[in-house]
Amino acid sequence: MAGKAKELLYPVGVESLFIAFMTENKDSRDALPTYDTEIYQLDNIVSIGIAGNPTTVQKWASNKMFVNAFKNSKFTLNLTHVALPQEVKDKMDGITAEKGVAFGTSKVKEYPMFALGFIAPLSDGSRIARWYPRVQKTMTEETFETVTDEADVKDLSNVFEATPLLYNDVTVADFSEVRDSALGITAEQFMEQVIADESQLALLSAAPAGGE
Repeated sequence: MAGKAKELLYPVGVESLFIAFMTENKDSRDALPTYDTEIYQLDNIVSIGIAGNPTTVQKWASNKMFVNAFKNSKFTLNLTHVALPQEVKDKMDGITAEKGVAFGTSKVKEYPMFALGFIAPLSDGSRIARWYPRVQKTMTEETFETVTDEADVKDLSNVFEATPLLYNDVTVADFSEVRDSALGITAEQFMEQVIADESQLALLSAAPAGGE
């Protein structure tokens, strides 16, 4: 992919969704979170919308703008998809069912945390990939409709919030195969584990020549 960093490339869709659950369902200030070894890869994304929550910081001095900066405290991820496995939905909800039954109450509840990521292709066939390492679902509405002769498969929607890790304030890890520094690393390699800190970059290495 070397030499493509200056080309005008644009996204042409979205491929797989990746979900990795934190082993303790939450992170801490003392260390990076650990995640389950099983990473769910789901090829059923219709769309994923990403909205930031920026706050602007400005400082004027001597009648001129001295500082113009911003910070982003979270991302809102709007996922439209075909379906999620029941196992994944239960883990997102923090549910342990017994005899197939799960109960909801009016008590205060904190949803478990997990990493969510995706791969998206670019116009030349190369791809970008992202991990949001600290994500929780939000409450969403459900609709069940009757089936008619002209029924089709309805899209489902979920809304997630990606917030900064307590350990290092990271909200997103963004990878592109077309960056010169990628040096042969693929999107698939990036998504093999949750990358959430610069100290983990050693886990990424270019594939051997010939793909062996």
